[in-house]
Amino acid sequence: MRGEKFFYGKAGLNVETYDPFQERYTNQDDFPALNGDVDFYKRLAVESGGPVLELACGTGRVAWPIAEAGLEVVGLDRSEAMLDVARGKASRHPEAVCGRASFVCGNMADFDLQRKFRLVVIAFRSFQSLLTPLEERRSLETIRRHLEPGGRLVIDNFDPRLEYCLPEAPSPVIERSATHPVTGNEVRIDVIDRTTDVYRQVITERWRFIEQDDDGEVVREEEDILHLRWIYRYEMRYLLELAGFEVETEYSDFQGNPAEYGREQVWVARVD
Repeated sequence: MRGEKFFYGKAGLNVETYDPFQERYTNQDDFPALNGDVDFYKRLAVESGGPVLELACGTGRVAWPIAEAGLEVVGLDRSEAMLDVARGKASRHPEAVCGRASFVCGNMADFDLQRKFRLVVIAFRSFQSLLTPLEERRSLETIRRHLEPGGRLVIDNFDPRLEYCLPEAPSPVIERSATHPVTGNEVRIDVIDRTTDVYRQVITERWRFIEQDDDGEVVREEEDILHLRWIYRYEMRYLLELAGFEVETEYSDFQGNPAEYGREQVWVARVD
């Protein structure tokens, strides 16, 4: 799947700067609803006793802390470029931790790992990269087959703010910057275009990545296209029930606050 045309599908600035941007912006006021998500997933992992499966695991931002907590974790992602980063983090951990973490390439809409788990995690809105209800339902049914009886699934989606879903809605101006972990150069992300397909409930954004040296000269400039499908709260609840899950609870953040319009949909669901 290396080089496939999807967000994070190829090596480049998008993949190389994923961790610095996550570290900087998921712990500040830019994404207050996402603060504490890793600790939340780690707590549920410890409660489950493992093993844990993280889908769309990316660079292992969630998977490695779960392994550090003493649990076996498998990370699955369709981007080999992101998995290269995740596997490269093994050098930062002792052998015992590395022995608890493994990473495989696959599509969360259709996979077969030939084993079962006590907890499945889909973090940071990654489930919304599935762009049709058919893919969403197929993914949930596949997850259910991989869960032991009594196992849990936790999914984080954004709750759509309807003013941003209208075709005529103005595109929000998003500009962020972080330091490249290898070159030390500043990398800026500009979301330069955004369109919405109301019929399919799909947002499409064009992201531009610009790396500049200390003199302000552009070293690299790349673009990537992000597609996300927004899912209404009761639509998600119905999808979970269709796939055989019982919803335990829904939060609006990772501090346990109740569901609230326009924040996060943090779902915790169980199978019998």
